[in-house]
Amino acid sequence: MQSRRPALSPVLIGCSVAAALMALGVLGAALVVGAALRETAQRVSQANPLRVLPTLLPASTPTIVPRGFAVLQLRTLGELATAQKTVATVVEAEKARVGNILYERLLLVACGRVKAGVRLEELTEADLMVSADGNTVRVRLPQPVILDAYLIDDASQRCTTRVYDRTNLLILPETKELESQAREKAVEAIRQVAVDSGLLDEAYRSAQIAVERVLLRVGFKRVEFVED
Repeated sequence: MQSRRPALSPVLIGCSVAAALMALGVLGAALVVGAALRETAQRVSQANPLRVLPTLLPASTPTIVPRGFAVLQLRTLGELATAQKTVATVVEAEKARVGNILYERLLLVACGRVKAGVRLEELTEADLMVSADGNTVRVRLPQPVILDAYLIDDASQRCTTRVYDRTNLLILPETKELESQAREKAVEAIRQVAVDSGLLDEAYRSAQIAVERVLLRVGFKRVEFVED
């Protein structure tokens, strides 16, 4: 005779189903909460100031430009002619030909060009003083000088050099020496006129602009000029 299992009551079945549903709900809630916590932790990690600041702030290490390199860059400019002026003058010259009685005289209308600037090949490392952070450099430039002075001998130009008048004695031929002396005096005269007109100061200011442009290009942020 077979034994019969007792039938489950409806109440017991209902309780079992309810317990299973509750277990599933708790498990699902745990999964949702875990995912939310992971996402929150990831956001907090990404928003950490210690990780964000390095991407926002520039590198604290400055770009140091060695003085030797900067001096070399400036020396390549050599004689930096930064100003020029065209000057006209009149020169009179005379030369005794026969004792102190007979003279040869010459009047020269001279037109010349004078160039001024600084000789950057004279720069040394001591003339460039770099700040501790490497951003600022102080420069001591050589004094401006006259680099060239010459007469213009092109007759096609409005300003040119020519002999305006020459006193020639019929009994004596003219000499080339007198004109050469007049031309030398004319070159000296136009040099002095250029200096008196402020050409050297103009050349120094222009040299500062040119040197500053070079130093900024090689990496410095600020250029200052000092004088002895």
